[in-house]
Amino acid sequence: MAILNVLYEGLGKDKYAPSPLLVNMVTSGNLGAKSGEGFYKYTPGSKELVVSDRFKS
Repeated sequence: MAILNVLYEGLGKDKYAPSPLLVNMVTSGNLGAKSGEGFYKYTPGSKELVVSDRFKS
């Protein structure tokens, strides 16, 4: 998200603005591997991709 913010502010093009979903994920602390959950659930020692419950239909 930080890189997107730099691109958006530097270039001023809307295509580089971070999506609301990404902003909500970062704001709520769902930082992926750093926090154990993001778009996927991360289990220490496992390389299996498990979709987070919030994105399952």
